[in-house]
Amino acid sequence: MTKKILSIGETAKLIGVSIENLRNWDRSGILPSFRPSPTSKRYYRREDIENFLRKNNRAEEKNILSLAKEWTFASAPVAIPPSFYCETNDVFSARLQSLSQQFERMPELNEIFPLIVAIVGEIGNNSYNHNIGNWPDLPGVFFAYDFSQRQIVLADRGRGVLKTLKRVVPNLKTDEEALEIAFTKYISGRAPEDRGNGLKFVRDVVLANLFQLQFYSGNAELEMKNGETELDIKTTNLQFHGCLAILHY
Repeated sequence: MTKKILSIGETAKLIGVSIENLRNWDRSGILPSFRPSPTSKRYYRREDIENFLRKNNRAEEKNILSLAKEWTFASAPVAIPPSFYCETNDVFSARLQSLSQQFERMPELNEIFPLIVAIVGEIGNNSYNHNIGNWPDLPGVFFAYDFSQRQIVLADRGRGVLKTLKRVVPNLKTDEEALEIAFTKYISGRAPEDRGNGLKFVRDVVLANLFQLQFYSGNAELEMKNGETELDIKTTNLQFHGCLAILHY
């Protein structure tokens, strides 16, 4: 059962800010807490937290894609709204759970929202799993969504698909080759384990449903959508630091 009341530590983890930041927001009325008694600890209602996150998303939702692109291909990380940044996998998982709970309240998405959450989870978790201990500059994931546009955007400033795969496929030359392999072949650096199937799962789900995915890494762009078995991969004029994924549902 989902907890309706969270401690200040749990709330800080969910939103991805420090406890001191939450105390400042409480004092300024940005995100008020409550106390069962004058001397008790601060607590937060999940409903208030979700309203806060929705408000922040609405304030920036028209710009989430441009923000993600700028953050991903800038030579140094640029400032983004705290509600869009997940420094750790725990923060990402908590916000993904919050997204799932919001989807549950949308009857028109009852049949597909578990699939949306599953592929968003695969893409986001890949960023952490493939860059752990090796982030080039800023760790973590950009994660934002726009319900009005039915769009979810994820990005990271990691090593990218080519550098990640070259550890087990050293003859890879280009970002285009790397994207094709990442979305079509099973590769394991620790045989005989069946690993590296996350993005293949993403591809299978996108092709079987009315979804569209754009995925960027390095100077390559991949686009796929329902029913199109051939991957559309091409070189772009942009050079992304890490990966950028845009899902339409």
